Amino acid sequence: MTSSVETLQFRPPFDWEGLLRFFGPRAIPGVESAEGGVLRRSFAKDGEVGVLKVRRGRREDELELEVWGSSKLGSLARRALDLECHPQQIGACLKGDSTVGALLEKWPGVRLPGAWDEFEMGVRAILGQQVSVKAAHTLAGRLVARFGHEIESSFPGVSQQFPTALELSRVSVAELASIGLPVKRAETLHHFSVWEAMPEAARRPLLDLPGIGPWTESYLRMRGKSDRDAFPAGDLGIQKALGIQGMGPAKAAREAEARSMAWKPMRAYAVILLWRSLS
Repeated sequence: MTSSVETLQFRPPFDWEGLLRFFGPRAIPGVESAEGGVLRRSFAKDGEVGVLKVRRGRREDELELEVWGSSKLGSLARRALDLECHPQQIGACLKGDSTVGALLEKWPGVRLPGAWDEFEMGVRAILGQQVSVKAAHTLAGRLVARFGHEIESSFPGVSQQFPTALELSRVSVAELASIGLPVKRAETLHHFSVWEAMPEAARRPLLDLPGIGPWTESYLRMRGKSDRDAFPAGDLGIQKALGIQGMGPAKAAREAEARSMAWKPMRAYAVILLWRSLS
């Protein structure tokens, strides 16, 4: 398998270490890894399957993208790693805020971790409903081990390809539940896979699908579509970081939403900072 190398430029500051700290605990076994300052993962694009590696470049404002299997992943990598970000705009929006301003000063160059594949991110959002990051990571690993497939790879730790929407849509609810999912969540995963496999013009709104609520929809917009103003107000981690627990889920979500208005139109960056503050 031949490789190609591309240099990806960005506007400093750039918190590469922070991105890897986010990706690392969520890395699906066999599909991706984020360690030693390097991000590695498999991908599928335009019918082609391959693997990629991203690391710091020679200059302060560069990343190096090495790809086995395709030479046209630069635009995808730029979105997944938020390289079009304007740090000054984020600073102008968040720096003076009493809640997230200090976090931005602590971790300048924050980026919005995006998705290499939108369907994969939707599945991960469903697997993450009402469970910890660790539990969602375990479920994603089981799903890939059961329904993914092996690929040729240059990296020992990256040997699996995430199943496509069409492949997963053909898996029964019972089989999906067998990885450790509640039946209702397995049904949601099945409905989402069927929905994603449809032509886009034939799909009904995502929130109309059984088991898809505001948290899942907002999370998918934030990471799957790189929506910089998406804000999953019902997220327990956000509520914990804001100190608004113990008032009931609906009231807490309303309170979190109200507080987030001060961070528009960069609320997704505030989310990343709040989540990181918990660690």
